[in-house]
Amino acid sequence: MMPLLSLDEIYELINRFDPIHYGKTRNYQNGGVSRLSPYLSRGVISTRQVFELLRKRGFSLDQMEAFAMELCWRDHSQRIWQHHNPQHELRNQQYRITNQTQLPKELLEANTGIHAIDDALLALKDTGYMHNHVRMYLAALVCNHYGCHWRTAAKWLFSQLCDADAASNHLSWQWVCGANAPKVYYANQDNINKYTSSTQQDSVLALAYDQLPQLEIACTWTQPEYAFEPKPTLAFEIDAERPTLLYTPYHLDPHWKEEQEGNRILFWDLDHWQDYPYSEKTFNWINDLANLTIPNLQIVVGTWDTFKSSIVLEQTFCKEHPLTATYGIQTDERAWLLPDFKGQPGSFFNFWKKVQKHLRNEN
Repeated sequence: MMPLLSLDEIYELINRFDPIHYGKTRNYQNGGVSRLSPYLSRGVISTRQVFELLRKRGFSLDQMEAFAMELCWRDHSQRIWQHHNPQHELRNQQYRITNQTQLPKELLEANTGIHAIDDALLALKDTGYMHNHVRMYLAALVCNHYGCHWRTAAKWLFSQLCDADAASNHLSWQWVCGANAPKVYYANQDNINKYTSSTQQDSVLALAYDQLPQLEIACTWTQPEYAFEPKPTLAFEIDAERPTLLYTPYHLDPHWKEEQEGNRILFWDLDHWQDYPYSEKTFNWINDLANLTIPNLQIVVGTWDTFKSSIVLEQTFCKEHPLTATYGIQTDERAWLLPDFKGQPGSFFNFWKKVQKHLRNEN
């Protein structure tokens, strides 16, 4: 799996990161990516925190614009989720659908015949990570050529990733297949070779770009299985005299209310498991990360209706997130690149212009 880093080690990772090199090489599989995505997705650090640490190191917004836009994409996806369920198409219907509910067996067996994709799928099983550009290649192959429904494929990839974030994951799959974009994304073998150091020439994608929209690839369909579901926690301790500080797989901020005494609970809501399942490896990795960064933490698995009977709702706190919006507890704002934003975020580039203006004015 991805490295299990302490908070100090995460800060050191940020201190070593070069956003200028990232801007020049980020699309290459061996490029200078940050490797911060698992800790951003889990809420151990925030987009705002990373940006400010880089700015303190002397990088201007112009110098780190490519990376700032990547951070903004994450915020933009989360802002969309505040208004729109990522399980539903954002703009259009998917361009091509052959199968609504099944996955290509070639995907599950890392046997697509595209060497760079198959290698990445094998690495995913061990590391829980896949380079963002390769995720786009995978989504283009699975949705636009096999004809798998984006929601079925997005759910599977979500379950495998250490940095699984439903907003950015699901909306990115929609973007590739045309459900969240005015056009469909394609990549041919030459493009894949360029950015992955592959030299393959004999694949089904060894075509000119104008031929790709007509390319339909046969596959063997199979029903996806999500065998792992954690067992509900039967025993945990709640001190009724103290507030309950609720953490989730999206909110593991070790600095949040760190001086306050309370019942610190990482709560896994089984009501969300059907839409957002995790592999056992990823589930354990997140729990290990939580225990590493947050002292005196209890991990509780169950449904909200069952768990809430053990706590005082008026004395329970969490950070705002769409998956906890119905809990009826007090929430704190997340740390955004653009704080106090209200309303629909609109397109990414319109949202980015607002963020960019705000960050320039701050400086």
